[in-house]
Amino acid sequence: MELQIEIEAEPSKALYQLTDSEIVAAFRDAEALLSSHGLDRDAAASALGLSPITLKAYSRGVSTVAHRRIPAETFDRIRDLAVDAYWKAAAHPYRVEQAGSGERFYLIPNWHAHDSTGLVRYRHPHPLRIREVADKLGGHVSIAWSVDTPRPKPAQLDTPASLRSRWRIGTWQLRDQFDYLGRAAAEADATLCKIADCCRYSLWSFSTEYAPWRTQVTTSQVERLEAAVADIERGDDIQPFESAVRKAMADLEDF
Repeated sequence: MELQIEIEAEPSKALYQLTDSEIVAAFRDAEALLSSHGLDRDAAASALGLSPITLKAYSRGVSTVAHRRIPAETFDRIRDLAVDAYWKAAAHPYRVEQAGSGERFYLIPNWHAHDSTGLVRYRHPHPLRIREVADKLGGHVSIAWSVDTPRPKPAQLDTPASLRSRWRIGTWQLRDQFDYLGRAAAEADATLCKIADCCRYSLWSFSTEYAPWRTQVTTSQVERLEAAVADIERGDDIQPFESAVRKAMADLEDF
């Protein structure tokens, strides 16, 4: 008789790790945010190319028979859809009153996100959201108006926001390099998760500007990502990262 022993897989030791129950709760939060902006489950399912029944299964409790674990990519997409609806509503303060129109008339600026080749890939009225999208495309932001009006300046980024922008740009660069080398997207995501010390379901939160769902990226994480991109661009394997401070301390120890 052959003895069969099942060894339980060692749990992930990632610092930022979502449990199955937390994934369900976050999915429900995304649906609630969509609903608050007029997008019900049917509309969300249509936007995602899924059936409402599938979304319902993702929202069911983990212990129920009807529960289905949502794929990480779909999880990212519905959260992105929800925050996009939020930012559209939040763009109201950026409207500009048009003079000489008789009645009070307002125009909300229409920002464009260009990809790395310069093509316009997305339009949105909120400057923070459009910056986020452009970073993820490896591109830049421009603005277009239907009438001749003074052009507002792009949103100014503070230090934490600048780090998030650098992280998004570095994420795009890393994924682009992996794609160019013919390596699977999952490999790039695994590398990003290792750098951020997170699970795949938590990775999206490092790139968002939506504060309630955001995990603030650190300087060390950004520097590790940029160093990894530089290693790949040189044709090297990704090397263990050592911060500038640690390098300086190591140099002092040599004296």
